Amino acid sequence: MNSPFSLPLARRLIMLAGLLVCLGDGFSAAQDPLPSAREIIARHVAALGGEAAYRVVRTVHARGRLEIPAQKVSGDLELFSARPNKLLYRVTVGGIGVIETGFNGVAAWSVNPIVGPELLTGTQLSEAADDAWFDGTLHLSDHVREMTTVGRETFDGRPAYKVHVVFRSGNEQNEYFDIETGLQSGAEAPRTTPSGVVPTVNVFRNYRRFGLVLQATTLVQRALGFEQVVTITSCDYEPIPDSTFDPPPQVKALQSR
Repeated sequence: MNSPFSLPLARRLIMLAGLLVCLGDGFSAAQDPLPSAREIIARHVAALGGEAAYRVVRTVHARGRLEIPAQKVSGDLELFSARPNKLLYRVTVGGIGVIETGFNGVAAWSVNPIVGPELLTGTQLSEAADDAWFDGTLHLSDHVREMTTVGRETFDGRPAYKVHVVFRSGNEQNEYFDIETGLQSGAEAPRTTPSGVVPTVNVFRNYRRFGLVLQATTLVQRALGFEQVVTITSCDYEPIPDSTFDPPPQVKALQSR
């Protein structure tokens, strides 16, 4: 499972498997000048609750459900994230078992009952590291090389600013920010999978406040004609033991080879 998001929580669910952006041209050339990418990001962070409130958060533990309607697959999910760059995403699917992806600051892995454990390398590893960067939503210079406002487009049926982001890793993605609310409404990027590079689209909806910070609670991912829907039902910021991010035994066995 592999994919791209942004936001305190949504960015981390980016580690789901790669999963169309609705582009519009109904904007007049006589509109106001485009805001800079930095201005768009600042407005987004303020809408979430502000940088100061965001920096208070040290860890995230979210619970919810994953559904893949076309395949009639669903399962309970948990996501764990901790500063500066640790991430674990786990889904328990009835009749299949536990599917897990993780990054502990150094190594990235995937465990799937159907295909077995895998250590991620190359571009998959760098994508996992980008996804796990806890302060990714702030778009700071230690993580982002450059950002450019591309234009105004329609994303998920609403006017949005499109921002092109290049990370220090060299990975790139386009991010969309609702013009009315300032909140990020989605992202699109190529993602590396065992089947090759796959264009993916992620949609963020239904923001809800958990503590001092807003989180998107409906996360839709589209790729290869399939759609995954994640619904977040709870989110807390209680401390998470470092051992949570230890690779499982079957991955450690791969590391020792």
